Amino acid sequence: MKEGDVLSLPKGWDIKNLDDLCTIKGRIGYRGYTKQDLVEKGEGAITLSPSNIINNQFNLDKCTYISWFKYEESPEIMVFEGDILFVKTGSTYGKVALVENLDEKATINPQFVVFKDLKCDNRFLYYSLTTLNFKKKVESIIGGAATPTLSQTNLGRLQIPIPSLSEQKQIVAILDKAFAAIDQAQANIEKNIENAKELFQSKLNEIFNQKGDDWEEKTLGEVCEIIMGQSPKGTSYNSEGTGTALINGPVEFGNEPFSKTVMSKWTTQPTKLCEEGDLILCVRGSTTGRINIAGFQACIGRGVAAIRNVKSQKWINFFIRCNQQTIYDLGTGSTFPNVSSKILANLKIVQPKSITIQNELVKLMEKLDSNQSKIESHYQQKLANLEDLKKSLLQKAFTGELTKNIAL
Repeated sequence: MKEGDVLSLPKGWDIKNLDDLCTIKGRIGYRGYTKQDLVEKGEGAITLSPSNIINNQFNLDKCTYISWFKYEESPEIMVFEGDILFVKTGSTYGKVALVENLDEKATINPQFVVFKDLKCDNRFLYYSLTTLNFKKKVESIIGGAATPTLSQTNLGRLQIPIPSLSEQKQIVAILDKAFAAIDQAQANIEKNIENAKELFQSKLNEIFNQKGDDWEEKTLGEVCEIIMGQSPKGTSYNSEGTGTALINGPVEFGNEPFSKTVMSKWTTQPTKLCEEGDLILCVRGSTTGRINIAGFQACIGRGVAAIRNVKSQKWINFFIRCNQQTIYDLGTGSTFPNVSSKILANLKIVQPKSITIQNELVKLMEKLDSNQSKIESHYQQKLANLEDLKKSLLQKAFTGELTKNIAL
């Protein structure tokens, strides 16, 4: 505790170590488990991992199960309603969730600790663990070179400002009500963003589904040069700018579909090359269908393809953007999408026979794209403002400002 911390506490508040407020339990090393201990649903208990925490909320959409033997072997880490989960190891350390709506037996994997036997309001402690102040304390004790790790001893020594139980409950009631309203506002905004994207997609579909005597159907292979990437030897990679810039996939992509690629790695043994202005398309894995524009000549790895049309590159760009989901769906292999050069070359594309009309429609699509981007940017700022409001409310809650004028 820093000098002056107690003096700055609101009247009636105290400072407690985390392990004074709860029992902290983690999986004992010799009771770990292997892939052989994993089972199907119905054959064991859920073993919770950091993926079961999304935005500091408990989430059971995707679960892994462990045998009943391994579950019952460690009763001290069996998870129940009202417990608090905390990630102590790995890149997602610090994630926290209150266990709610748990209707199956569950335990934790080695990345977690679970806070049990709480001696304070569980939602109050949960909220306090999500504050910026607590996150800074966690950062100050993190250890481990390659894998960030928090020891249970050091975690237990972290200090929590805490008022009386009645004030804890008052703070929780205020935060619950405010956060519910904020969450609903965020959900409405996210729906508006989705609606804007769907409207833009419908406009693209309308343009690329036109037919008539002035339109023609071709394959992508007939109107474009398609260059499938080929990864150079890993030993040729460097981060010092030596050789040819490398585009392997989304790591080198900008945020928007038509953003320019960025340089992050280079190779001294380039294989397949793209040119500045080519459309770069992801053709392997979960990112299949994502696109960007090559910002420079580069070597392209096997995870991407370059698509080039010297007459109307922008028309091709919008066509591929319109068909991103189709391209993903065409990827062979259910667990690992993979789009071949043949699949790309056989894609049917309709286009006006007149380049003039193509260019006019490109201008229209650019305007639609710009409007959609402005709308999304506006809504994203609103989402950011709401997140800032949450942080502000938490800050006020744990400095006593939310309840200082309320009779408790």
